[in-house]
Amino acid sequence: MLLDGELDVDTAAALREDLTVLAARSTVPSLVLDLSGVTFCDLASLYTLLGICRTLPLVGIEVRLVEPSAAVRTAARRAGLATDLNLDRGGEEPPPVALP
Repeated sequence: MLLDGELDVDTAAALREDLTVLAARSTVPSLVLDLSGVTFCDLASLYTLLGICRTLPLVGIEVRLVEPSAAVRTAARRAGLATDLNLDRGGEEPPPVALP
């Protein structure tokens, strides 16, 4: 599912509700959220995504966040949630390897 536009306090509740309905109707044990089209992301939406990522597996639905936009990556890093959200690298350059 492609998410695009702004994810913020004004859209977080609708996102949670939409994904809950989608999950309830789903016959597939996974949900992939493509974040490449997100142009703005705030703390409320990050915690909404985190809640979805933690809750849906309890009912047997694996959630993957893929192709995070720069806005999502930046917001998640600043909030200290990049690891908690388990963001796929999405084409981002791998980190440099320190040489001995």
